[in-house]
Amino acid sequence: MNSKTEQDIVEECRQGNRQAQRELFELTSDRIFRLLLRMTGNKDDASDLSQETYLKGFTQIAKFDGRSSIATWFYRIAVNEALQFLRRAKTKRLKLESLTEDQKTCPVDTTAIQLDVHNALAQVDSSDRAILLLRYQDGLDYRTIAEIIDCAEGTVASRLSRARDRLRTILQESYD
Repeated sequence: MNSKTEQDIVEECRQGNRQAQRELFELTSDRIFRLLLRMTGNKDDASDLSQETYLKGFTQIAKFDGRSSIATWFYRIAVNEALQFLRRAKTKRLKLESLTEDQKTCPVDTTAIQLDVHNALAQVDSSDRAILLLRYQDGLDYRTIAEIIDCAEGTVASRLSRARDRLRTILQESYD
């Protein structure tokens, strides 16, 4: 039974302890990868961004101030990495080809509605998509999302409302 606290693991990571880094990675990597996969729509890009996230996180862990959880700090790095990637690639939409490729390799039973939502989500602005995914895929509260994207909770609420409205409009247009 492991009795280490998050603070203990972070302190060991600051000292360069590889086992502590591995523990932290194992605690957070699945959620980080899922978020990055949903943001980019591509497993290879999500994998690359996940590696960049942890590389940046572990090399800059001395800057972690403890005001949030370490998982929230890594989420913030991941979101920033993904947004930078999407801006560089000028990616606004997922290609249908990558969607079908992901379906072949992913053992998830995808319904027509899920496909429609997935395609609609790809049409939402990348920063709004990040907020939607953090809230509804990862179940984070407004305060945590605000910490991750570095804004006020009220801003999260208004951006989330705007993103939901945009998603709803896209879906309604696709069924007209």
